[in-house]
Amino acid sequence: MEPLTHRIEVDGCGIHVTVQRGMPQQDGGTRRALVCLHGGPGVEGSGQRLNFSGMTDVVDVVVPDQRGHGLSDLSTPDQWNLDRWADDVAAIIDELGLVSPIVFGISFGGWVALHHAFRHPRQAAGLIVASTTPRLPTIEQVARRMGTLGGQAAEDAWLSVHAEASEQAVARMQEACMPLMALRSPSPALAAVRATQRLTPQVNEHFTPQFQELDLTDELRTVAVPTLLIVGEHDPLLTEEVIASAAEALPAGGRLVVVPDAAHDLFVDAPDRLLEEVRRFVVAALSHKDTRSTNAI
Repeated sequence: MEPLTHRIEVDGCGIHVTVQRGMPQQDGGTRRALVCLHGGPGVEGSGQRLNFSGMTDVVDVVVPDQRGHGLSDLSTPDQWNLDRWADDVAAIIDELGLVSPIVFGISFGGWVALHHAFRHPRQAAGLIVASTTPRLPTIEQVARRMGTLGGQAAEDAWLSVHAEASEQAVARMQEACMPLMALRSPSPALAAVRATQRLTPQVNEHFTPQFQELDLTDELRTVAVPTLLIVGEHDPLLTEEVIASAAEALPAGGRLVVVPDAAHDLFVDAPDRLLEEVRRFVVAALSHKDTRSTNAI
């Protein structure tokens, strides 16, 4: 079934959203939903639409191209920040009339999902953050991690590109470090989607310098809904220390899953395991929500 498309205006910015429906309505017309936030920044939601299409037997799959991405309006650099992206998610949930959805975010989208849970704590029934942690290691720590996984050339390239972002340094980084993001090749279907996705590198260039300043650990501690954190065992952007710090900050009942034999790109390295963990979490979180609603009557 082709997804439904929506154009949602949020403070003068048009946000492109798709909704894949496959489940019948519950009594009273309420539909369960999984809101999926893409990574990046600078890419779009087409990969989410492909990879989570198999979830429609339990939820409607809602995928926005976040402001500045894909088919959404580019907007302006002053609007390319976590506050704005998180508030856009809240506006999309309200506009579509979603009742207590689960919000999933991967990589950069995980930060947006977490920040949404902090700024709008009553909107969602659960939070899933994949392939990221509330803060990143230092540049030097990531470089050592790159060296462990990819050798001295990867470590040197990571340090070099952060010291001087010349064309040559960027090219060396892409050659030595980017292959470490996944241990396998994408499926033909995912490769085809990625080959045609719309890119907005200016959004990436604007937001990437903020990576090292970002620390949402205290925000994670305040999350008041079931929370799942999923990371790859060999993610070159994460270290054991930041993963342990994130696990310690998970709210009561929160769960950490470290996926073996997987790096940063879980859609490539472990799509079935990712879908399995998300499905299990969604069913449990929404069942818990239904139980609380029944008990309240």
